[in-house]
Amino acid sequence: MIKVVIAEGQRLIRESLATLVGGLRNCKVVGVCASGEAAIKLVKQHDPHVLLMDMLLPGFGALEVLQRIAAADLKTSTIVLGNVTKAVMPTQMLQAGAKSFLTKGVSSEELDHAIRKVFAGKRYVCEFIAQRILNASLGHGESNRITKLTRREFQVLLMLLDCQKVNEIAQSLHLSPKTVNSYRYRLFDKLDVKSNVELVLFSVKHGIPTPSFDSEEVLRQSPVKNASAMVVAEEDTVFLMSDSD
Repeated sequence: MIKVVIAEGQRLIRESLATLVGGLRNCKVVGVCASGEAAIKLVKQHDPHVLLMDMLLPGFGALEVLQRIAAADLKTSTIVLGNVTKAVMPTQMLQAGAKSFLTKGVSSEELDHAIRKVFAGKRYVCEFIAQRILNASLGHGESNRITKLTRREFQVLLMLLDCQKVNEIAQSLHLSPKTVNSYRYRLFDKLDVKSNVELVLFSVKHGIPTPSFDSEEVLRQSPVKNASAMVVAEEDTVFLMSDSD
């Protein structure tokens, strides 16, 4: 029997995944949760074969979950689910230890295949994501700035984009606020951005999810005069709309 823990922030998706996985042959859902902190507790409690986890998991996030699983030498294999248009997030997750990356809306057949692959100690990346990773590996230009970030810097980036304050990030990662600020300034330097609004715009442009940033707060820091609270992303183009337009 393959034991599975599901970590997903949205209740309806979490319940749907539990039903879907529970209906697969020789699979048993032994725990469900809605945050990174809870995911670690369930993994330690149940020692599941597979952790099925949302890429944008609330709390300290999916990247930290992967790092803590690796640091604790836990045997659980992780499948990350997420909707992305670029290779940045899947690449980071796979490098951090995820065994599989699937898009949300995955069919029951492909999910079943992925679970059995990682249970057998192998990797599985869906075709959509694999193509984007390949395209990114052949590409050049400013998106390569992202590859200069360390895992911790990328993690802080994701938490900043989730509107977490420096003190909140410090508490979640067991770091001092001074250390978190150091990571913040280093990633600003590496990405060649000077403010939160530039960080958000860069992230949207390069396919890094910005799940819940406070557009009002971010745009108040914008160099655009009279910027209203509207960032519109259309594929690879980002438009900052101002009241004067």
